Amino acid sequence: MRDNGWLEKQLQYLLKKNFADVVISNPLEIKFGREAKYRFGSIRLVKPRKLRGFRVFRKLRDLRDEKPQRSIITITSLFAKESVPVEVVHYTIAHELCHYAHGFSSANRRLFKYPHHGGIVNKELTRRGAHHLISAFKKWLKIYRAQILSGRISV
Repeated sequence: MRDNGWLEKQLQYLLKKNFADVVISNPLEIKFGREAKYRFGSIRLVKPRKLRGFRVFRKLRDLRDEKPQRSIITITSLFAKESVPVEVVHYTIAHELCHYAHGFSSANRRLFKYPHHGGIVNKELTRRGAHHLISAFKKWLKIYRAQILSGRISV
């Protein structure tokens, strides 16, 4: 069984190999989330909570150390199973890193209006030399969908 530590190593590997030029403007975290049939990954921007209320508490807010906003990549726990190929997990992480690089759920400047318009994610992955991940993912997805339709996989 794979764990969050393994997932962090895969993230660092992909950042060095394919996304070395991306500016990490806010901290990136990665973790396994709940198991899902159709959503394999997501990225979201978490901003620090602000104190509301009395003026005294507002002054305390200025005194405390402010946590920076961070981006959290969540991967389905379906991928924690060893039966899922590593290339599929790499593709999903790289897909979310493309969103990060394009300014979605990150502090970077947003480059596009919509996150998937015109196949920009796969074009970006191809440009970064990760075309083999796309083909491995598509091959696995075809088998996975057939298993879902036949009722062999339940979540």
